[in-house]
Amino acid sequence: MTTATQVLNDVIAVQLHFSIWTGRKKLGESDLSIQGETPPKEVINLGSKHTTDPKALNVFNTLKRQAERLCLSVGIPFLGGYAIPSAKADYIAKHLAIIVGKFEMEKVAYLARHEAIQAEWIGRFPAYERILRKALTPSKEVEQRISANYSMFQVQSAQGKVTSADTGLNNQVDSLSCTLDADVLKNAKKLLESLTDAIQPNQTNVNGLKSIREKVEGLAFLNGRFHNLVNEIKKVEAKMPITGKLTTDETNVLAGLLFRMSDESKLQSLMSNIGPAQETLRIENDAEEFELDAAPFDESDFTFDVGTPSSLSNESLNPALSSTFF
Repeated sequence: MTTATQVLNDVIAVQLHFSIWTGRKKLGESDLSIQGETPPKEVINLGSKHTTDPKALNVFNTLKRQAERLCLSVGIPFLGGYAIPSAKADYIAKHLAIIVGKFEMEKVAYLARHEAIQAEWIGRFPAYERILRKALTPSKEVEQRISANYSMFQVQSAQGKVTSADTGLNNQVDSLSCTLDADVLKNAKKLLESLTDAIQPNQTNVNGLKSIREKVEGLAFLNGRFHNLVNEIKKVEAKMPITGKLTTDETNVLAGLLFRMSDESKLQSLMSNIGPAQETLRIENDAEEFELDAAPFDESDFTFDVGTPSSLSNESLNPALSSTFF
């Protein structure tokens, strides 16, 4: 099997199919004939007009973002959707089903109030009643334009059948490793900033690192160097307290690793230089084989002084969803 084929065996592709009616219509030439005043931005904005209250539709965008965050909590962008580890497919499917179910409930609730919401909107802008009323969208049409679903499938190579297509797929698979690199860099940088700003670092900061590790661990089959990163993260996690706040020394250890993970060259060096650690020292005799871990870094390598913290970040960095799921 090719490397691409091996990777694809462990990947499930997820496509989100969310269609959301915006309530916006293209601005017509005759819509600009009102004299003497600038139209309010709530009604006319960027070449279009709002025919209903946008706030009434916010819930659909919120649910779409929740679905996207769910996929990104374990996966990375791929083929216009997301690549997730096959081991997480059932988990993602169950929680996407919950989001889609809530989306459908909100759709029913909105459609029941659609005409009333439009009437209230027009009532707020009586000077623009004519252009708004002629642009109203019937409930039946809105119903067809609001939907949510998802699909999950395994991608197969066209090797031996369509050579050029197979080459394109290989390129997409090869890019997954770089995509995961970029994801680690972005999230490590956010965590380092949060840690630096925290008055007293605590389990929120530790859980943020754990979330990165769990995601990388699930996708480590993309490239052996990700296993190296996972091992180093686990070493730092083992130095963290299970509960409560972090001491200065613990904070410096955590910050030291995040500092290396948030810089592209340092991250690549971190993952590649640890390579020999996977090549365990083997001592064999006639009866037994022992494995000793080679440790390229000692504890001092992870010391990083974050200075005097200034403000507390209450925002959890764990990408797992909260109230939406159960």
